[in-house]
Parts: sequence; structure tokens; C-alpha cells
Amino acid sequence: MYQVNFLPWRQRRDRRRGYFWLGVLLLQVTVLLLALLLVAGQLRHQQTQRQARLAMLGEELTALTSLARRQQQERAQQAMHSARAERQARNVQHNRRYLQLLQRLSSTVPPPLWLTALESDMANGLRLRGLSRTPAAITQFERRLAEMSTLPRLRLAEVVQRDDGLYTFHLVAQLQWGRDG
Repeated sequence: MYQVNFLPWRQRRDRRRGYFWLGVLLLQVTVLLLALLLVAGQLRHQQTQRQARLAMLGEELTALTSLARRQQQERAQQAMHSARAERQARNVQHNRRYLQLLQRLSSTVPPPLWLTALESDMANGLRLRGLSRTPAAITQFERRLAEMSTLPRLRLAEVVQRDDGLYTFHLVAQLQWGRDG
């Protein structure tokens, strides 16, 4: 037959065993909660560091963007200044050429001839109008102008004798340096 021992020490042992395993379980849960809290704290700390780094990178980006914008504006201003300087240099060269042309024109005009108009533009070149007492002076003036290297395509467009005996003439020439000056 089966005998049951109802002694109190077995109940105490079973109770102690239950408390022990309950303590182990609570210890495991506590360790697990502490580990989770540590991991959560570490993640929060990393997130805070990343946000601080992101804010710092945003400030650097803003600074670099403004620096790039300033440099771009400076380059645009430099390009504008260099274009203006180049344009001024071309204008100076163009004006110097015109001055030389006018000085040479004044020395090529024969005495019985007067220039009454001098017109110049890029499309039509140089147009000279004047008066002369003799057609020979017009021919002489035309030959002298034809010898000038800056007037390669010179032609006498018109010669008309007026009622008072003077001859009006019209000379047309393409300037060799008119397109680049």
C-alpha cells in the first residue's frame, strides 16, 4: 500500500523550492528589464548624438551653401568686370584705329577738296562725302585712300557737278577692322 508522509518539512522544502524558482524568475525578469533599459538608454543616447551631428551638419551645409553662393557671385562679378575690361580695351583699340584713320585722312586730302561728311557704321562701312573744284582732285584723293591698308574695298559711288561748278562726291569703303573693333 501506498504511504503518504505529511510531514511539515516537505511542505517547507517545496515552498522553499517554489520561492527559489520564483526568485530566479524575478531575477531573470529584473535582469531582462535592466538590459532593456540599458539598451533603450544607449539608443536614446545614440539618437541624441545623431541629432546633434545632424544639426551640426545642417549648420555646415548652410555655411557652405552661403560660401558657394558668395563665390558664385564673386565669379559672376569677376566675369562681368573682365567682360567690361575687354569691351573697354576693344573700344580703346577701335577708337585708336579711328583716330589713326582720321589723321591719315587729313593728310591725304588734296588742297582743292573738302570733306563735308564722314559716316561710319558696322553694316555700311565708311562713307565720305565732300566737295571739290576739280575732278582730278577727287581722283587723286581716291588713289591716296586706295593705298591705305584699312580701306581695301574703296569705290567711288557718285560724282555730280553742281550749278555753281563744284563737284560733289560720295566714296564708300568697307573697313578692314570694322568687324573686330
